[in-house]
This record gives sequence, structure tokens and C-alpha cells, in this order.
Amino acid sequence: MPFSLQINRESARPVYQQIAAQIKDQISVGKLPPGTRLPSVRQLAESLGVNRLTAHNAYMELQADGWIESTVGRGTFVIEQAQPLALLTDISMHNGSEGALINLEPIRQHPTLRSLAYANPDPSLVPTDDIFGMLAGLRREAAALMGYHSPQGDPGLRVALTDLLRERGVEAMPDELMVTAGAIQAMSLITLALARPGDAVLIEQPTYLGLIHILRTYGIRPIPIPMDDDGPDLAAIERALRADQPRFFYTIPTFHNPTGTLMTHSRRVDLLSLAARWRLPIIEDDIYGLLSLDEPAPPALKSLDEHDLVIYISSFSKLITPGLRMGYMAAPPGMQRRLLSLRRAADLCGPAFLQRAVADFVTQGYLKAHLRRVLPIYRLRRDAMLLALDRHMPPGITWTRPGGGLSVWVTLARDNMMAVYHAALARGLAFTPGEAFLIEDGGNRHMRLCFGAQDSEDFDTIIGLLADLIHAQDTYPDDRVTPSLPVYTPMV
Repeated sequence: MPFSLQINRESARPVYQQIAAQIKDQISVGKLPPGTRLPSVRQLAESLGVNRLTAHNAYMELQADGWIESTVGRGTFVIEQAQPLALLTDISMHNGSEGALINLEPIRQHPTLRSLAYANPDPSLVPTDDIFGMLAGLRREAAALMGYHSPQGDPGLRVALTDLLRERGVEAMPDELMVTAGAIQAMSLITLALARPGDAVLIEQPTYLGLIHILRTYGIRPIPIPMDDDGPDLAAIERALRADQPRFFYTIPTFHNPTGTLMTHSRRVDLLSLAARWRLPIIEDDIYGLLSLDEPAPPALKSLDEHDLVIYISSFSKLITPGLRMGYMAAPPGMQRRLLSLRRAADLCGPAFLQRAVADFVTQGYLKAHLRRVLPIYRLRRDAMLLALDRHMPPGITWTRPGGGLSVWVTLARDNMMAVYHAALARGLAFTPGEAFLIEDGGNRHMRLCFGAQDSEDFDTIIGLLADLIHAQDTYPDDRVTPSLPVYTPMV
């Protein structure tokens, strides 16, 4: 047998998944190059002491994920892949927030990369059967729902959203809400409604890279506001208000992306007081507000807004799946006409059929049931990542300990993060460099590690590898790929 596997029968993880994960690891680091013939199902089962169905299921998972292929009469083989160095060259060409967005696609399409790059829910946890059940239940209404509908969104979904918002402390009527194609469309529409090319806006540093891309695309000048442990620096906001007359301030107060931090209650109150004095609109991105992994999250910033200055945004992308492209926002009445006009110009309206299915998913209790199921899983994965960081990281490395969301912000001791990034890609491991989330130079020291899509039992290996790479780059600071570690070269 060309490789050895270990089965932990005390683990809650199914045995077939343990087998598949270890084979993926060995493909990733080049121990099983493309073209390698794997044992038959019978041979694999006998060597591991498992039944044939378990071995078959492991191979089925690997084949479904694009790692192996089976041909009747020939056997099972590791699939042929494009040269990893070509992938690295393509990724290396793109830096910054736009480059990070460009890089996501080749990373996503390369099955042998283990990725900590996406702050996304685990695709294997998507409640596919329930969603299709909602769609099937709309069969009699399908004809009516398949046409053009209001750019504001399906009325049934907007009613359901009022109850969901109430859980975040936000009181809103259905007429105050708009359903959008993800939170990013809401950000785009609000930006167009409030700012013009050349205008200044305030954003936290670091912040969501998609918003940085929107601002640069529209020719709007982002002014970074530094953050401390309590939230954004209010003195920096006031200085920018005096000097630059910004059109709005964008913030992620609850389980911030990329850091995972939480703005304190006192900082929220003071921020709203400052905004009221200057009549500064605030865009609150609350996309992670319902992804609390410990204690319940504090109410949304919007819940404290007494002057109607906060424009609230959220989405189902992190709660269910980004493929739904289903976001929503609550904006002050004075903005509604402008936002509706911009929405008509953008894409006329959203898919009412899918929106109604999501409404039923929420109102019939499936969303709450889904969150009860997945939040403990994400909690275990976060804890496993933090434990692995504690165990393996060299001295001088720091990281956040998020109470919710899907990511951890790591800060290195040296300005050599890009060298670590390239070394990690060479070993089949992807993450997002911190510069993608920064407007001003914050030093080449940060990375975002996302824990949502990796099994908790994998983090000790993954973080151990990353820690070795960081330590090696500190030892050989002029080398992109550490000479003491083998380069990821699965092509033969």
C-alpha cells in the first residue's frame, strides 16, 4: 500500500471522512502525485480493518470533491492537475483587496489546496433538503412568482425579516426593508445613494475587502479609521469629519470581519453620539450578528439609534449559504426612493420565487433549527483553531479570540507575511493576506484565518504546518519558500 492511514475509532468524525481527509492531505503535500494508483476498495478496507462500504464512501467523497477518478477495469487514480506553480504565479500577480478577490477563484477551483481563505459557512452543512423542500412547496404558486416583482423584494420575505431583525433589537416595518442580491449589493446601492466620485468616506482599518473594492471602483476615497480593543478610534473619526467631510462611516460592530472582534457597548453609544452631532450616516454591516458562538451577541448598533442615522445591512450568506445571494437592508425613509431607483437600474428586481422560499424557511422555523445545529460545530472549529494556535505558534505571534463569526486575525512578529503566504501556497495551504483588508500600509504582518469550512480535527495539522512555515521564514527571511521544507509539487 503506497500510503499509511490512521483511524481514530474514538472520534465523532465518521471513519470514511477520516480516510478521505488523510488521503487529501497526502495528495496536497505531494506524497500521492497525480496519476498515483490507489488501492481498490477491497484492498483499502482490508488494510484498515473497515467494511467495504466505509472505504467506498471515502472514495466517493474524494471523487465528488475532484481529487480522484475511477475507471472500470483500470482502477482508482489521483487526478491530473494543472501545475501548482502556474497557480502560484497567477495568485502572486494580484495584491491588495482587488487582488484578493481575483485570487479567490483560482484558489476555489484548485481542489488540492486546503483553504483558510474564505469566511464562508461549510458547504457540507447547507440545509439543501430543507431548501428544496421550501421550493417544492411553492409549486402551485410558481407561475405567479416567476415573473417580475417589486425591486423592494418579496413582501412575504420582508415580513419574515421584521421578526428576524427584532432578534437583533431592530424594530422595522416591511416597507422600510429592501431585499438585495447579497449584502454587497446593499453596500453598493447605499454607496451610490450617498456619495459621488471624489467624495470621502470613513471605513475601519482593517475592514471587509468587498467594500474597499466597491469604493475604488466608484472612484470614492476611503479614509481608514484605526481600531483598538473597544472598536473604532472616535478621535480619528472626528478629525476626519473636520478635515474631509466624509459622506458616511462603514462599520462591522459585531464579530468584525476580518478580526472577529466586538465593539463595546460604551463605544457604540459614543459613536452614535458623535454621529448625531455631525449628522454622519453610519452603515452597519451585521452579517455575522446571528453567528454568536458563546454568549448571545449584543443588540445591533441600529437598536441604539435615536436619530435615524444608521443604515442596517445583513444577509443569509453566512447563516445559510452565499449561493442564495440574499441580503437585506433597513434604511431611513428619506433614502427609500433613491435606493429603489438605483435598484431598478441595477437589476430591476430579485428572484421572488427564491425569496419566498427563504421566507418560508425562516417563518417555519428551519433557520433557527439550522443555527442550533451548526453553531456548536463552528464553536468546536473555532476552539480547535485557537487551541492549535496556542500549541504551535512561535513566540511573538498574536491573534484575536472571536466570540462569533468565522475568522481569526493573526499578527506576525516580523514584516514577512507575504513570504509566509507564498511558502504556504507552495505547501498546498491558502489564507488571505492582511493587506487585502487595509487601505493604508499596516505592515506586512497580518493574515486572516477562517475556520468555518475545515473540520475541527484538521486544525492541529494545518496550524502546525503554518507555524513551521512562519518559524522557517523567521530563520530564512530572504527566502520565499523555506529550503528546509519541501515544495508542494504533485505533478510528475
